[in-house]
Amino acid sequence: MLLGTYYAIYLDCCAILIVVLGSIFHRSGAIFLNNAFAGNHTLARAVGRLLDVGFYLLSLGYVALTYHSFWRQIDSYSAAIQSVIGKLGGFMIVLGVVHFFNLLLLALFRGHSARPYSQGA
Repeated sequence: MLLGTYYAIYLDCCAILIVVLGSIFHRSGAIFLNNAFAGNHTLARAVGRLLDVGFYLLSLGYVALTYHSFWRQIDSYSAAIQSVIGKLGGFMIVLGVVHFFNLLLLALFRGHSARPYSQGA
């Protein structure tokens, strides 16, 4: 019974986190992509869709890999909550690192595309 509670809490929390973060990243990221690609809206939308797919694949893959509770025996409600919190914390750290890396790449790309292109002499 407690294992079922653990799975329900974990999957519900992950689903909420994925949907909310995916929506925020999609809405807010469009502004950065349009800026990084110098107003090329078609390219910005295409890259945005690819980033969305990557986000959902990474998120669902993490949830699938961490679904089972191998490292902790779930024998009480507090153990279930502690396990869920630990796994959600790991999930948020992974997403934070990937998000920072994406922002860094966009900043580098924006700086690179802002420089005038000159052919060698």
